[in-house]
Amino acid sequence: MLTVSEVWEKIDSLAPLLPVETVPLTGASGRVLRETVHAPEDQPAFDRAAIDGYVVSLDAPVAATLRVVGSIPMGQLAPAAPAPGTALKLFTGSAVPAGEVGLVMWEDAGLVGETITLRVAPSASFIRRRASQARAGHALLPAGVVLNPGSLALLASVGRISPSVSRLPRVAHLVTGGELLAPEAGCAPGRIRDSNSTLIAALLAASSAALVAHARAGETYAEHIAAFATLLAAEPDLILVSGGSSGGEHDHAARLFASHGFAPVVDQVASRPGKPLLIATRGAQVAIGLPGNPLSHFVCYHLFVARLLARLRGADPASVLRLPLAPGAPLRANPRETWWPATRTADGYAPLPWADSSDLTVLSRTHALLRIPSTAAPEKTAEGMLV
Repeated sequence: MLTVSEVWEKIDSLAPLLPVETVPLTGASGRVLRETVHAPEDQPAFDRAAIDGYVVSLDAPVAATLRVVGSIPMGQLAPAAPAPGTALKLFTGSAVPAGEVGLVMWEDAGLVGETITLRVAPSASFIRRRASQARAGHALLPAGVVLNPGSLALLASVGRISPSVSRLPRVAHLVTGGELLAPEAGCAPGRIRDSNSTLIAALLAASSAALVAHARAGETYAEHIAAFATLLAAEPDLILVSGGSSGGEHDHAARLFASHGFAPVVDQVASRPGKPLLIATRGAQVAIGLPGNPLSHFVCYHLFVARLLARLRGADPASVLRLPLAPGAPLRANPRETWWPATRTADGYAPLPWADSSDLTVLSRTHALLRIPSTAAPEKTAEGMLV
């Protein structure tokens, strides 16, 4: 069996970059930028007021009485600097005149009729200087960044309304098992409701991937063949098969992949939960067979599927971080490396108790997966240690 790190190396080597497309900003959230965006002009492009108040000569003394001779509306060019003994009213965002000028907040300037009396000295610190954020030509966003609300606002501010991004990965999903019922179905002896379809659809949406086809199949190979054909017709970049990745009588994923020309890359991984993992390729297409148990599904998705989707999009996969362990950790040693569901607390990350790889009850509270090496002994874990 390959280790998790070895499977990561395989994934990194087989994931081709998806094509580039341009999209409007309204559809760009979560997409991976495939160009470096430079500032088309200085940011800000002119000296701007950071307050509502008055612009006066910088050397105007405290207690000086000045005549207000006009105002600087937002969106207009700055006039000449006010002459000594005078002031101009301005607003947050107004252009500030050039020269030795300072600003006073309106509440620090006693207004009586058309005159103000300064209660404080004017300050140039209230001026947002031209190019104080970035100069024209400066790289604002590098290629490979995932566009979040902040970066979308930045793009809008410089007029890049149609950024070049990676096409969304096209994913098809087949869920297998004769015991499965639709989620809306009533209970039946020996049957369980299908949770993996909902889980995969939600995980793909969070990974900025498009679910382009979905099918269910029972126990027979003929059913698998028919369902797989509907997935291939959608021309996916990635095919996910839930269940059927072990070596049992009704586990058809490996045979299904081989019969359609997919060459095996991974057939097991030395981790828990999630040992029966299959990865195969056919040209640029990738097929992944996931173990059917939901907790194994969740772990394998975050370890392997999310990594592949990130590589396809040109993004960096999630990093492994070292963070403190919360007190009372119920960790158990195992011959295989374990990726343990954990929840975030004020004291660190606390492992969650899970019964087995079919246990869905912990997933709503899972914020992280703790990587527990196969050599870890529970008695050696301690509050505050880094994991």
